[in-house]
Amino acid sequence: MINFEYPEDREYFANLLANGDVEKLESDFSELFDFEHPAIKREKFNKIKKKVIKELLEKYGNECQLKIHEDCSKVSKFEPDHIVPLSSNELNKKIRGMVRFSSAKVERQSLGSNNMRNLTLACKRCNAFKKNNFFEQDLYERLLKNS
Repeated sequence: MINFEYPEDREYFANLLANGDVEKLESDFSELFDFEHPAIKREKFNKIKKKVIKELLEKYGNECQLKIHEDCSKVSKFEPDHIVPLSSNELNKKIRGMVRFSSAKVERQSLGSNNMRNLTLACKRCNAFKKNNFFEQDLYERLLKNS
């Protein structure tokens, strides 16, 4: 069972990734999630980043898989992107209605894993545009179909 911090997050990701089917989320998408502290996940990712980029370039060539920015691939520098971000404050904003107070940002949650299935190849522009946000269901369907 995927150990989401908040029960409503399970429903959110079931809708985003599995057409609302919680059982399918659990059986088909569990490797996309890792709730370890983001700093630890980033440290682990930095150790495998060169290998990951090599594998992604072999798999996809020099083609951005995100294709979400109008200037997609105009800068031919590619980097790995976490399909489900390592951490994000998006759900705290969208679902729980948390807001920024003065200079304090809305708290982030640890979400995505460094599993190869959660990684895709992105051009620098699209990766910067995506940041740690979530997009429409069709983007995830397209990305995960190729993973």
